[in-house]
Amino acid sequence: MPKNYKVIFLSLFFIVFIIMIVAILWVNQKVENNKIDAISDNVLTLFRHELQIQKSNALFLSVALSEDKELKDALLADDEETGYRILIDKLNKLKKYTFIKDVRTQLLTQELDIFARSWDNAYAGMPLEGLREDLQLIKKVRQPKVSIDPGRLLTIKATTPFKNADKIIGFIEAIKTFDEITSILRKRDIELSVLMYDEYLNVATLMRENASFGSFVISNRNYNHIVFKDLKEINPTLFERENHLETAKFLHVLDEMRDSAGDKIGYYVLSVPHDKLGQYENMKESISFFLNLSKNDLYDVTQSNERKHGAYKSLYDRSFINLLGNLNPKEKEQFEEQARSILENYNKEELINIILNKQYQEVKKGEIR
Repeated sequence: MPKNYKVIFLSLFFIVFIIMIVAILWVNQKVENNKIDAISDNVLTLFRHELQIQKSNALFLSVALSEDKELKDALLADDEETGYRILIDKLNKLKKYTFIKDVRTQLLTQELDIFARSWDNAYAGMPLEGLREDLQLIKKVRQPKVSIDPGRLLTIKATTPFKNADKIIGFIEAIKTFDEITSILRKRDIELSVLMYDEYLNVATLMRENASFGSFVISNRNYNHIVFKDLKEINPTLFERENHLETAKFLHVLDEMRDSAGDKIGYYVLSVPHDKLGQYENMKESISFFLNLSKNDLYDVTQSNERKHGAYKSLYDRSFINLLGNLNPKEKEQFEEQARSILENYNKEELINIILNKQYQEVKKGEIR
């Protein structure tokens, strides 16, 4: 009988021991999964913030150039050579004196023909109507927009109607590639791979020779070749099911890429080496610090007067709303609907903070007596 008790005791002890081991392993795995989820969220937050800055800068430039009288006169006179010269001159000055650097601009006619391009004027007169479905929306809504749509290249495009009184006479576009944001993220140990579905190569003709795998073609020219080689080893179907993927070398964080119509056109892949993950593990409390630092840290904040977005949720929101103050009453009407859609996402307290912050920062002018 004592032997039976001993056997039962040892059996129970062994069972409890196994349960404890399994429980410890389960808890450790749960902790590890939570850690990876937190790292992924922080990496995504930084990326989306940087992408908003890129969009905001493109929109700022597009709207600013839409107010230029010399460009308007050249467009009305159908003087392509003068328009090209003025566009180059204006863009060079903006690059020199503002935070906007890596950007191209093009001026389109009302019929969506190329009027002038800052990087190559050989295609003046070429129609874009059949190549850029997103431009049809601009013609209808008559408002500025910024989006990521496949053209001959996949780029960030900000388009603003060019008006003479109330009549649209053309469109001005500011175009940014993904090369700048790739370099910015690289300084923070994040490698960006912009993967577009290859079905869009019938439009993105200049990307047909780009590196590809599965149903994806890479869109940013300065991508990391080691990361890309690692991505090619992953089953492409996993991109459609997972939020992040781990390999022996990297954590790959995925974010859907959508065009102006809301259609998914690919993925942003944010890859962090395993030995760099620690810096993104405990960023919850310091995330705002990273978001507000210069890049030299926010395009050299001091010189560009881009300090921080204050009470606004994003730099994009602040830039768009602040632009309203520089427009005449007729032009404001076209921007106000977009401004309203932005502000509808703010609660009462946030709107009060925006108003108070604006009043506090307003410069008072006058003679001291």
